[in-house]
Amino acid sequence: MSLDHLNLYLFNILNAPEQASPFMVNYAIFAAHDLIYILMLIFAVLWLRGSSQVKKQILKAFIFTCVALAISEIASALLHTPRPFVMDVGRTLIEHSPTGSFPSNHMTILSSIAFAYYFSEQRQVGKFLLILAWLVAWARIYVGVHFPIDMLGAFFLALAVNVSGLALWNKYKDLLMGWVMAVYQKIFNPLIQKGLIK
Repeated sequence: MSLDHLNLYLFNILNAPEQASPFMVNYAIFAAHDLIYILMLIFAVLWLRGSSQVKKQILKAFIFTCVALAISEIASALLHTPRPFVMDVGRTLIEHSPTGSFPSNHMTILSSIAFAYYFSEQRQVGKFLLILAWLVAWARIYVGVHFPIDMLGAFFLALAVNVSGLALWNKYKDLLMGWVMAVYQKIFNPLIQKGLIK
């Protein structure tokens, strides 16, 4: 079986069946569309209220995610692989523009964040975030906006960026954190002084 046939075969298994229950449809739509925004909100609150160590870990995740996402966008623009609904394949449960399908930006973002934590002292958090990443990966296939290979590509892209950038992060993390905190404290000093944020 060729890679394309395997990809399509797995998509047909994971995509929403005609007899899918309303609960499964709503659950998948929530995981595919909304979960990432809830996670971003949680990280924003953790940044504003967390300790220096919490902020440093979030900064690491942010930098690695930006690098991986930039590569993902370039790859998507160059390859411009069609999404399932463009090929009239499977069921599509949410609206999405017909942009390039490979690799998945959602999976790139979530996997990058997860690996940033996994390759740190907070490995257990990373493991939990990897589970969330694969939940979203399943959901975006289920709702019909991605193929399985899009998720695998994003997963390994995030892994490669985290592994290759880890030595640089460990070397320059304190310098980067100093710069970022200097800007942050200058901009938000009134709120910090009032104890509203840290």
